[in-house]
Amino acid sequence: MKKALTAAALVLLFCLLSAAAGAEPSTCPYDIHLSILYNYLSEPMQTLVDRLYDALYKGETVVKVPGGISRDDAYWATDFVVNETPELCAFFRNGSQVVSASGGLEIHLAYNLEISEQQRFIRKVASMARAYAGKGESQGIRAIHDDLSRIYEYGWGDIGDTQLAYYALLNGKAVCNGYAQTMVMFAHFAGYTCSYIDGNTLDEHGRRDGGRHAWNIACADGRYFWLDSTWDDAGSKAVATWYNLDGATMAKSHEPDPEYRPILGLKTVLPDQVRFTTHLDVNNGGGYTRGITQENGVSVRLRDLGSGEYYSPALVIWNSSRSPVTLTITYSLDGNRSGWGPWTVQAGTNTAFRIRPEWLRNYPGPHEIIWYCGGIRLGSFSWNVQ
Repeated sequence: MKKALTAAALVLLFCLLSAAAGAEPSTCPYDIHLSILYNYLSEPMQTLVDRLYDALYKGETVVKVPGGISRDDAYWATDFVVNETPELCAFFRNGSQVVSASGGLEIHLAYNLEISEQQRFIRKVASMARAYAGKGESQGIRAIHDDLSRIYEYGWGDIGDTQLAYYALLNGKAVCNGYAQTMVMFAHFAGYTCSYIDGNTLDEHGRRDGGRHAWNIACADGRYFWLDSTWDDAGSKAVATWYNLDGATMAKSHEPDPEYRPILGLKTVLPDQVRFTTHLDVNNGGGYTRGITQENGVSVRLRDLGSGEYYSPALVIWNSSRSPVTLTITYSLDGNRSGWGPWTVQAGTNTAFRIRPEWLRNYPGPHEIIWYCGGIRLGSFSWNVQ
């Protein structure tokens, strides 16, 4: 790894530190950026989704649509929250309307469950998702996929619409929408990157066979992959025929609707010849001098600090290609989000993105930083200050 950046470069780097993400739903119990699709929305559409989440979480009935969003896009935003944030189970999408109002459009929201029942459901989902958290992205997502075969029997239930995760869990039965919604819901609450996809199924000749269907895309360890937990439900146990597929393979039998096409070619978060490491560095007051560890969950002892020293979490991007890469790096440090970018890492070099939380000296306890590239989660690093 290169030695510390020059003082001038550090000054420039810290000057670039800014809030890289816009408004996010203040009530969302997980990081909304775990939704792959959310990161591909325009800023006004992200703002509308954020407003919808907060309103639906609280049981409010009117949401102002940001300027520049059409009526059709406003309706699509309501579909987004139904499928991508299905824990908002009180929302009655078919009873909601986009209406003209003074100064623009409004969404008038309807409900078919009490907000207290929605809150109970969110607590239940959070509790169930704890079984999948902390396993590592690949193992955690696979565990959810496999367990859907145990949780669900394919079919329609006696109560409500088993296309929706709420009624699917209530009945123990689901059709494809229920599987895909539950997959994305458990993944988000467990801290994993995942999105809901729907579209048409194709026959062996690549022709539409008349079937509408829903499935998922996920990201683990910096790589995107596609999965279909409905088609992998073999009864008492899951198979993995439709798990961990690349986009080209999945496209032979699954044709996403147009709104999902911007993410069809996703393969990796970073180019193939770009990699990253996460660790803690020590600053002696004049520059970063040494790495503490590359092991997640390290304990940091304050008494080990020298005069003027402090610890700093770091993300190091290594570019071994022959071309520069330009990245937008953001992070969430103990829930506070900020970042840099766009930032160019030159060919054959590495760049360290570091935070300067001098307050760590005064705030013992557990800390976690989650790193993102272009809004997509790269990885996390946790440590405990003693």
